[in-house]
This record gives sequence, structure tokens and C-alpha cells, in this order.
Amino acid sequence: KHLRKKMDSKYSFGRFVKLLLIVSLITFILAAYPVYVYASRVQIYSFALGFLLSLFNALIGYSMSVKAFGRSVKSFMVMVFGGMGIRLLIVIIFLVLILQFTSMDALSLTGSVFFFYTLFISLEIYFLHKMSVKAKSVLANSNKTENKV
Repeated sequence: KHLRKKMDSKYSFGRFVKLLLIVSLITFILAAYPVYVYASRVQIYSFALGFLLSLFNALIGYSMSVKAFGRSVKSFMVMVFGGMGIRLLIVIIFLVLILQFTSMDALSLTGSVFFFYTLFISLEIYFLHKMSVKAKSVLANSNKTENKV
């Protein structure tokens, strides 16, 4: 618990959301002109829906990963990688349902989901890596402090 408190501030859910929003804003700025010039209204809605689906997936994934962080290695791996697999299946099910029951553009929607899923999972992995490096540092420092007492 002590380890988690030291790490919570720097790798909090709020910071992860902030990073997601910044990266999303940069992506929207870079894509604004080509989308405005070449995409139809249905394609724009499809891009937006794919983004929202991937964003929701990333938020759930990061919160699950943070909860798994203080557990044993086996539990951590099951929660993180099992969670990724289950979330991917849920995204695919939503994609199929959306494509079956709406008039969204299939290529735009799946392309958007694939792009944002890859981008957001990369950010999630980046944060998890930073958390693990910080955890090792905190543990090493706490072990040095305990040995001095």
C-alpha cells in the first residue's frame, strides 16, 4: 500500500486521461484537413464512434491494470493480458453489432478503432512501464532505508 501511495500521484488515472486527451487532440488536429476535405458525414461519424469505443476501452484497461499492479506476477499477468483479450473481444462484438444495426461506414469505423486501439494501448503500456520502473525505484529506496534503521 505504501508503494501504491508513492506512485499514485505521478501515474494517476487523471494523468493517464490527460495524456489520452492530449494525444487525441494532436491526432484530431493532424487529421482535421484531410477528413474535412475527403470524408463524408457518415465517415466522420464512423471515425468519431471508433474513437469513442477505443477511448472507453483504454480507460477501462488502464484502471484494470492499475488495480492489478500491486498483486503477484501471475495475478498481474492474468489481469492485464487476460483483460486485454477480453476487452478486444468486447470491442469486436461492439463493432459487429454497430455494423449490423447502423449505417456506419465499415472501413472508417474499423480503421478508426484499429488506429485508436493501437495508439491507446501503446500509451497504456508506456504508463505501465513507467509504473514498474518507479515501483522498482521506490522498493530499492525503501529497502535501503529499512537496512539503515
